[in-house]
Order: sequence, then structure tokens, then C-alpha cells
Amino acid sequence: MYTTGIPTCDQLREVAFTGNVIPQIWYRVFVKSDLKHPKPHLLAINILADIVYWYRPREIRDEGSGQIIGYQKKFRDDLLQRSYSQIAEQFGCSSGQAKDAIVFLEEMGVVRREFRTLRSNGMVYANVLYLALDVERLKALTYPCGEISPDGCPEESDGASDEICSTPVSEFRGGCAEISTDPYSKFPQTNTEITTKTSTEISIHPSSRGEDAADGLTDTQIAEQVISEITTAQRIPYAYSQSPKKMQAAIRWLCEYDFYMEHPCDKTALKTVDRFDNFVLLVNSLVSMATRAGTQIYSGEQTDACAVIDAINAASMCCGCGTLTEMIFSALDDFTDALASTHIKNYAGYAKAVLWSSLNSYRVKLNTELAVI
Repeated sequence: MYTTGIPTCDQLREVAFTGNVIPQIWYRVFVKSDLKHPKPHLLAINILADIVYWYRPREIRDEGSGQIIGYQKKFRDDLLQRSYSQIAEQFGCSSGQAKDAIVFLEEMGVVRREFRTLRSNGMVYANVLYLALDVERLKALTYPCGEISPDGCPEESDGASDEICSTPVSEFRGGCAEISTDPYSKFPQTNTEITTKTSTEISIHPSSRGEDAADGLTDTQIAEQVISEITTAQRIPYAYSQSPKKMQAAIRWLCEYDFYMEHPCDKTALKTVDRFDNFVLLVNSLVSMATRAGTQIYSGEQTDACAVIDAINAASMCCGCGTLTEMIFSALDDFTDALASTHIKNYAGYAKAVLWSSLNSYRVKLNTELAVI
């Protein structure tokens, strides 16, 4: 009997491990580069390993000869279906962290999110998340040092591998060469008038609100709490109308605000100064509408914060990711067209009127689409 001389090694020889595979280079490629001291994005790496596992086909062997006669996919549909809550439960994180990790992988170009509307057993499910895997991009990031050899290992040539692999991780990243922490760095000609118009602070009249329930919490703690509460309730609670900080975190999460602020250069829809600034204005105006005390009038219609929250929830389709973003961009198109043809004195007031009209028309659009399915 063969032996290594080490009992532990001999014992492990009899253990057949199955599961996900993580190439070592992923710890140098999939890195949180926005930190002062960049570190591997461990959650994203583990999620990617699981996605790759599901996309690796099963072998179909001939019972008699044992030869491979075909391959079979492991999942039911044409793409892998997952939800943020499923990922969160599997990897012991919050739904918000799961979403951030998936968005990170999407930025890297290896994963693409696709949202679908499905009907099952008489029920309609909107914004069901599917994850597509870009194998060519995965190969490029996993084997930056050379070609893949038959045994699955990268082939090195003439000592050039060490030089390439010592290249900073950011060189392997997709998208823009540099992503500034200042979203306005892409637009050096932004003028004072626009910057003043689109302040990122949410102003609530002091007489209309008491102490905010989120006071004393950090922005990260507020965001995590909000994501957890919305995921559980499947809607923005009315109580958020009394907490501008929670409402801001909720709306920003639902319309992927942070992603657009961090990566405006990746989204063609926000590549101009005006569209970028107006997007910020619309999001902040929506927060103001959903936290404003008393009755308000938008587009000649009398309403209040609770009605605004109902409209947001309806547009978000049970807080599925993506639909509120679509509604905001629909409002952005209308607002931009109006600015081009109309002289507007009160930007904030007009933005709220456009948002209210867009919320109502978008809700009708969704109901019409669901009725057709």
C-alpha cells in the first residue's frame, strides 16, 4: 500500500471533495479598489465561484463504455436564476451586501444581471433575477499571464509571466481606466448654478419633523437596516415618512443611486452634465415628496407622503430591483425635454410634478404589461 509517510495526507486521499473552486489569482483580481488599502472582495469571489459551479455542465457517460457522450446543464432555464435573499442566506450576509457583490461582479464584466417577469401557478412574479456568466471575460481575468494549457493551468513563456502578474490589479479591471470618488470629476465644466440646483442633501423643514429614528446610526448601519426591513416587508413602510434618512436610503437603494454616483462614466444615460445633475435632483426630490408633512399638490393633484410611498411601492413591484430605476429614467427623459423647450424658474417644484406624473403613468404601464402576460 502506498503511503506519503504523513497519516493526515493518507487519510485525506480517501476523501472526495466536491463544490466550488477558487483560483488563487482571483484574490488579486477581484479587489475592492475604492478602499485606502485595497483588499480582496471575498464575498464576491465566493459568489462567483458558486455561479461558475452552476454553469459547469454535468458529464453524461455511456453506461457500458464509460465514455463521455454528452453534457447537461445543472439549472432549469437558459440562465441561472437567483435572488439576493437566496445568496444572502447561502453566504451568511445581508441582501444589500449580496446585491453589492453582484453589482461588483457586473462592473468587472464577468456577470450580467437580467430581470424577467414570470407567471407561475396563476401568480405573476416581476423582476426575477437571472445571472449570466461571461466566460471569455472570466478567462481573461483568471489567466492574465498566458494561455490555458490542456490541464487547465496557465502556460508561462520566457519568464514574462511574473512581469505581467505583478501588474497592479486595476489594470485587469474593466470599464473606465480610472474611477474618481468625485462623481463630478467626469464633468469639469459643471457650473455653480447647476451644482447649487442639485445639492445632494435632503432638506426637511424643521417644523414638519421631530427627531429622526435613524439619528445616531452611521450611513452604512441605516442602509443595512433599511434593506433588511424592505426585503422583509416587500415595501417601503409608511413609518419612513417620519425618517428622512431612512427614506433617502430606501429610495437610493431601489434606484441604484450609489452605483450611478460611483460610476457615471459606465452609464451612457448619465454622460452629460445636465442628465447627471438632473438625475440627482429627481432622486432627492422623490425623497422630499415621500417625507413631506401634510397635503401637497403635484401636477394639480392633491396628495400626501403616504400616497407617494404607495406609488413608489407600486412602481418598484414589491421592491424588485430595477423598476424604480426605470421609472426615474423615464422621468429624467421627460424633465430633460421640458428643460430644453420651457423656461422653468422652480426646478425642484417642476421636478416633483414630473415625478408624480411619471409614477402614475409608469404604474399604468406595468398594470397593462402584466395584463397582457
